[in-house]
Amino acid sequence: MSKLIHANLTYTIRGVLFDVYNKLGPSLPETFYQQAVEIGLNNKGIPCQIERGYEVYYRGQRVGLYYVDVWIDGGKVILELKVASQILPFHKAQAIAYLKVTNADLAMLVNFGAEQLQIERLPNFIHDRQGSAGWQPNPIMVRNSYPDLTKHLIQAMSQVHHELGPGFLPQIYRRATRIELQHQNIPHTYIKQLPITYQNQLGSKEVWLIQVTDKIVIAVMSVKEIDGLLKKQFRARLKFMGVMFGLLANFHGSSIKVVGVGTTDT
Repeated sequence: MSKLIHANLTYTIRGVLFDVYNKLGPSLPETFYQQAVEIGLNNKGIPCQIERGYEVYYRGQRVGLYYVDVWIDGGKVILELKVASQILPFHKAQAIAYLKVTNADLAMLVNFGAEQLQIERLPNFIHDRQGSAGWQPNPIMVRNSYPDLTKHLIQAMSQVHHELGPGFLPQIYRRATRIELQHQNIPHTYIKQLPITYQNQLGSKEVWLIQVTDKIVIAVMSVKEIDGLLKKQFRARLKFMGVMFGLLANFHGSSIKVVGVGTTDT
C-alpha cells in the first residue's frame, strides 16, 4: 500500500472539515464554509490562508491570477471547496489545474452540498508528466467556408485548454489564446469595443473578441453551456463587425467546446 501524502496533517484537516459540516449543515454559501474551515484550522494550530493569489502563466507570459480557496501549511495542502449535488469529473480536473499553478503537494476536493460530506484527495503528479508530447486535440466538427483556418484555430485553443485546464476566468483563456495565436504566427486583432448603431446612433459596447484576418471572429468564454441566447448575441455582433462567421469557444468543462456561428444561420 502506498504511503499517504501528509497523512497526519490531512487526518487533522478531515476532522475539521467534518466538524464544520456537522455544525453548519449542507448547502450554505461557500464563503461560510471557507471562513469556518479557517477558524477550525487555526484552532488546531495549522497555518492556513484563504483566497491566496497565484499568478497564472502561459508560454512564460502572465495571463492572470487565481485564488486558492484555502492554502495550508506552506503549500502542503490546498482545499478546493464546492457546494454541489456531487463531485463531478470537471471539479477534479479543475483541482488538478490548480495544483499545477500552485505547485502544492496535495489538493483536497471538498463538497459541502451533498447529504454527506464528500472529500477526494488529489496528489500532485503533474511534474511527473513528460510535457505534452504526442498530445492531440479531440476532433471538433465545425462547418464553414474556411475549414483549414478553423481547424488551425480550434487546435490552438485546444492546446491552451490542455495546458491550463478548466476552472479559470475567461480573460485568462482569452490572453492565453492570443499568446498561442501569436506563437503559431496566426495574425489577429483584439477587439475591445464594438460600435452599436441604430440609424447611425447609439454608442459602443465592451466585447473582448479576437478577429482573425477578415474571416473569423472568436469569442472566448467559460460558461456552463452555450445556449441559444449566447449564439444570437454573438451573431448580432458578427453582423455589426461585417464578418460572416465566428467561433464560440467554451473553456469551462474538462474539454473545450467550440460552436460555429454564421450570420446566415437561423
